[in-house]
Amino acid sequence: MGMIACYMEAERDLIENLRNKSDEDLFDEIEALAEENMKMYDMDKLWDGLHFILTGVSATMPVENNLLSEAIVGTAMFSDDEEADFIAYIYPERVSEILSALNEFDINKALNDFSPRKLAQNGIYPTIWVESEKDELKGELTEAFNGLKEFFRNMCIERKGVIVSIY
Repeated sequence: MGMIACYMEAERDLIENLRNKSDEDLFDEIEALAEENMKMYDMDKLWDGLHFILTGVSATMPVENNLLSEAIVGTAMFSDDEEADFIAYIYPERVSEILSALNEFDINKALNDFSPRKLAQNGIYPTIWVESEKDELKGELTEAFNGLKEFFRNMCIERKGVIVSIY
């Protein structure tokens, strides 16, 4: 099993409450929330590849104040501990800004010159970027982008924030 990205709806109060949790309690709380009927989007393992397509760099190097980067990795981490699980958040008012950036991004144009080899050469997770599966990978990245954009659209309509977990 690898690292997957999950995006979960969050009221501002929930985000504030989670900001006061220890790393261990935060992880347990996120896992418990995932079992509830929260609206979620599961991007599975394509998070780093999509971040690279959107920004030109790996999600391991988030681009500060870049709405497209924030769409994948969130605005801020709950913990400053580099050993903690990757759990971040986006406040409701930032969701609409991120949605605008996603709406302006042309995924088809970005994938015109798609080269799985380029992602592999840049160490983009996971190790699935092979030329023989180029068309399938383009389709999966397009689907992941559209699914993420739809999730952000729904969160914007409902005026909710987002919790991002990648582990």
